[in-house]
Amino acid sequence: MKFNVNKCSVMHFGYANPKFKYKMGDQELQETEEEKDLGVYVNSSMKFGRQCAESVKKANRIIGIIKRNFTNFDRKVVLNLYKALVRPHLDHCVPVWKPYLRKDIQLLEGVQRRMTKIIHGMRNKTYEERLKELRLMTIEQRHLRQDMITFYNITQGRINMQIDNYVDILRESNTRGHNMKIRPSRVRLEERKNSYFKRIWKAWNKLPQEAVTAQTLNKFKNSIADCGIFKGRGDLLSR
Repeated sequence: MKFNVNKCSVMHFGYANPKFKYKMGDQELQETEEEKDLGVYVNSSMKFGRQCAESVKKANRIIGIIKRNFTNFDRKVVLNLYKALVRPHLDHCVPVWKPYLRKDIQLLEGVQRRMTKIIHGMRNKTYEERLKELRLMTIEQRHLRQDMITFYNITQGRINMQIDNYVDILRESNTRGHNMKIRPSRVRLEERKNSYFKRIWKAWNKLPQEAVTAQTLNKFKNSIADCGIFKGRGDLLSR
């Protein structure tokens, strides 16, 4: 396979990275600070503010198109449009880039706030009331649920990943909860503290036994539906 050297680049990660120069043939590869891969913006600091902004921009653009081209904004129509055309932009590959800064979380939540307001009879209700009546999770809750589903698929072998490199599975029977609790490795950097395996372990360890031992994905989803870990954050539900 031939590579176009002009389309290849090097991204350095880590504060102590010596940033060596790399060549392909006789040509030195250019350095880059940010790249888009499979629809996700990744930068050398492993912060995903750009990805959040781009996702919100696309979702809001679709909402604008819906408002200009539809006259019927009843509940069923708007929810179907939201779930099919808008929300996928907020969910795409989210286990990779799930935000941890409150400003980014609020930015994503704003899309759902806006969409639920255009439903007939919902404008004068609080965000919490709208979610309850429409039976929707906050975006933050939904992303946590996706994190749990992803890790369940990893433990079931549906995603090919050696988790031993990231967490220890504590198969203990003398502790409260299930017997597949995990413990992540220790980290120092803020970016690592909010990486996938570091952020999911507490929520995973709180799941019931019937969830982690579920034989099918649908049974797992049903088992976690009423878990306490999906209780809303007050600052997200207050508006």
